[in-house]
Amino acid sequence: MTKQSRAEFMFTLDPRTKLFLAVVANSVILSAPIAYSALMFAVPAVLLLFERKWKFVLVFFSVYLTAALGFEHLKTMDVGRVGTLGVSTMMIVSHMMPIGIVLYYVMQTTKVNEFLAAMARMHVPNKLTIPLTVMIRFFPTVFDEARAIGHAMRMRGIRLFSLRTLRNPFSILEYRLVPLLVSITKIGDELSIAAVTRGLSPETKRTCVATIGFHVQDLIVFVYCIFVATCFVIASRAKQSIIDIISALFS
Repeated sequence: MTKQSRAEFMFTLDPRTKLFLAVVANSVILSAPIAYSALMFAVPAVLLLFERKWKFVLVFFSVYLTAALGFEHLKTMDVGRVGTLGVSTMMIVSHMMPIGIVLYYVMQTTKVNEFLAAMARMHVPNKLTIPLTVMIRFFPTVFDEARAIGHAMRMRGIRLFSLRTLRNPFSILEYRLVPLLVSITKIGDELSIAAVTRGLSPETKRTCVATIGFHVQDLIVFVYCIFVATCFVIASRAKQSIIDIISALFS
């Protein structure tokens, strides 16, 4: 095993660990203060850095940090109607972006055969596994198709904020949205055909050659998620901040 493959193995999680991370992160982020959202945001962000997604993590983190700090600073101020709309937008962004990056990490780093093997290990019925498998491949394919449409439009001089689209904003629906909707219809049919070709059906018991299993990195993520969730439950009952809880644990 080379140094590069060994490093990739050290930061590769089992699909079941990724699902656990997604469930815990969504539960904590949707109901906890921003401090806990930031703690859950850190896990997929660090893992994506090891996947060489530097630019994506940097842009995502910058937008999230701006929205979170802006919301915390302005939420108690009288900012008027327009300001209230801006603060509400910051709140939505600061709560939804951590969920988005967790789901992005799960979909970008989970292969279909590994996901099927994980579902088989957990004895999940095929009636649930097959739709989830198609969904995992559907969204990345749609994003790639939208990126390709954007490149094709830019080659023809049609840009999102060009003078042509600013004069006629509804033209962007014709140039971007209509081709994307047509592509989405074809993508759904192609993925369904691919699933049937690979033998995915509720009645068929499918074998898989993918090798999955829990390792040290999975244990670290499990312990970290449980620790953050436990701190949130204790803090919500005691009405204390996470800093007070951690100080009490290590004092």
